[in-house]
Amino acid sequence: MSKNAVKSVAQNLGVTSQSIIRKAEELLQLVDIRVGSQSLTVLNLTGSCCVVMCIDLAATGSGQPVNKGEALRLSGVNKKIYRNGLKTLESMLGLEEQTTIRDLAIKFGCTGAADLACQVLQSYEKSFSGADMDFSGSLFMASSLCAACRVLKIKVDRTKLIEICSIKRSTFDKLTTDLEKIATKLIGNKKVVQEKKKNTIVDDIERLSQDEVSTPKKQKEEEEQNIKTDYEQWKKQILENARIAIKDGK
Repeated sequence: MSKNAVKSVAQNLGVTSQSIIRKAEELLQLVDIRVGSQSLTVLNLTGSCCVVMCIDLAATGSGQPVNKGEALRLSGVNKKIYRNGLKTLESMLGLEEQTTIRDLAIKFGCTGAADLACQVLQSYEKSFSGADMDFSGSLFMASSLCAACRVLKIKVDRTKLIEICSIKRSTFDKLTTDLEKIATKLIGNKKVVQEKKKNTIVDDIERLSQDEVSTPKKQKEEEEQNIKTDYEQWKKQILENARIAIKDGK
């Protein structure tokens, strides 16, 4: 679409900033280059829809978000298509905000699952060593977090996790199931290590207890031995003195 189309839609959205309009025009050009009309048709992003989304992305990136209700109306598509299409364009244009698993855990109130989720994703990534895949996307992070929450019995809003991925529920569920197996295995290994540590601690405590019990007994035996030794030396000395006295008397 032409620059005039961008300016016209921007005006309808109440966007007057020239920097935002120029940014939207640049994004629209990138869409033509990186995505192409055929892919846009598959995504149902035809007509003015793509223009509206580019303006939406440009405005949001500038800290001046547009009215979502008006943007949805002008796009000519339903809310679900608009939301998913916006996420797709954002990703394809390299505008997707970098979010970590810990960020998601904080956002969804399940920080207790963050560490396990990170370990799950790392383990999953290692299984594809050498493959040209990007595991930093929201799909893998959200699925890992969901899997960790399931194993740890922590409640999390799965529907909202799926929404941030902009994918089908079946795809999300399949990946989560695979990751859940990894999480279960990691938890099992952790329990074995903890049990070994626990046994070691118990053994140390028992050994110390035995030492504490045996120490007084040992001390008593040593004292008795010392007394016996002192007596023997005293007795020997008395006998020696008596022998000398008898000898001198002769």
